[in-house]
Amino acid sequence: MTVISAALFGTDWRPRLPGGAELLRECAARGWTVVLTGPRPPGVPVLTVADPGGEPVRAALELVDGEPQHAVAVAGSVREVLAARRLGVPCVALETGGDAGSELRAAGAVEVHRDATALLGVLDDSLLARPRAFGRVDAGTGAPRSG
Repeated sequence: MTVISAALFGTDWRPRLPGGAELLRECAARGWTVVLTGPRPPGVPVLTVADPGGEPVRAALELVDGEPQHAVAVAGSVREVLAARRLGVPCVALETGGDAGSELRAAGAVEVHRDATALLGVLDDSLLARPRAFGRVDAGTGAPRSG
C-alpha cells in the first residue's frame, strides 16, 4: 500500500504537526510505501515528490508505479482531499490545515482526525490499515462504491 501525504510536514523541513514524524515512521515500519508531496524531514524513511505541481497525488502514484486502489492519501485541506478524490484515492484528513472536519468530509474524506497524533492512536482501526475496506472510491463524488 502507498500512503501519500501533503499534510504532515511544513516547507521548512521541520515537523509542523504533532505526531507527524512518528506516524510516518510507523507507516514505514509496517512496510507501507510512504510518499510525501512536500519536503522529507531528516531521518524519516519516506520518498518525496520534489515538485508535485497541480496534481500531487498523481505525481506520488507515478513515482512508485502505484495504483489508486492500493493507495490512501493523508490530507490536511479540502484542496488535498479533492486532489485525491479526482483520482479515486480514498483519503484520511487531518484538521490541521484550517479546514473544519465537516468541510473535509463534504469534500470526500473517508475519515477525519484532529491531527497525526490522533490518527496514530487509532492507526490499526483506520483506513490506512485497511485501504480496501470501503471498496473503490468514485472519482466523481469521493463516495465509496461497490464493485
